[in-house]
Amino acid sequence: MSQKSDGMNYAPQGKPSPVVKPGEFVFAATNLDHGHIHGQCNGLVEAGGQLKWVFDADTAKAQALAARYPGAQVARSLEQILDDSAVHLVAAAAIPNLRGALGCKVMEAGKDYFTDKTPFTSLDHLDQAKAVVARTGRKYACYFSERLHVESAMYATDLVQQGAIGKVVQVIGLGPHRLNAPSRPAWFFDKAQYGGILCDIGSHQFEQFLTFTGATDATVVNAAVGNYANPAHPGLEDFGEASLVGDNGATNYIRVDWLTPDGLSTWGDGRMTILGTKGYIDSASSSSTA
Repeated sequence: MSQKSDGMNYAPQGKPSPVVKPGEFVFAATNLDHGHIHGQCNGLVEAGGQLKWVFDADTAKAQALAARYPGAQVARSLEQILDDSAVHLVAAAAIPNLRGALGCKVMEAGKDYFTDKTPFTSLDHLDQAKAVVARTGRKYACYFSERLHVESAMYATDLVQQGAIGKVVQVIGLGPHRLNAPSRPAWFFDKAQYGGILCDIGSHQFEQFLTFTGATDATVVNAAVGNYANPAHPGLEDFGEASLVGDNGATNYIRVDWLTPDGLSTWGDGRMTILGTKGYIDSASSSSTA
């Protein structure tokens, strides 16, 4: 199975565009439970960052990631990373329901946190992170790869912000994905750990809606999930859809699933339509990750 057809391990690479001087921004990586950590590290290095430390309970996994980046070392523990004053930020792709607590620990140590999506699996985790952000002044950032690491999606972001299609009134996001069940870890099939399909994959589409419309909040008008094709994994939701109305009146419809057929060569044929008062933008995001 190629990386492009296996979204969990596909690591997108962009064009190097440093915004800092060499050695000015040092970061570390930990909790390598999802392959998105590779895309996260790629993006930080492309922006000029330097990966200094890598830690995971699975030492072989940490060694494999460190080997990809010149100068990166395998840390003995997370505490070794948090005690290093040279480290500005910690990137992580932990099991989703553990991401909030890890982020709070990182910020309490005086460092910014960069997590894979979804950033939280409960509103309690969100509230806890907000409190730590307010107390420490640190950042809790999230890697929404389907926009941040897809050239067409970032170009669409620029066009919308420039007013090319006028006021955005609706965003439709379709996110079909390939399951590749044998390659997935056990936590992937436990809703308490991954948060459900609208929390997991759907977080991409919700972030895009907020970004393109300028809405800062939204109301869920309708939502549904189901398991239609995977009875062997009762904890998995393989289909989800939702309709939202933003606090500025813009609307959103999303459909996400794990039903991409094996005949498709990529991880999934993601699609997005951004409707504005002066035009619209269609974008495909099948080069991103799941």
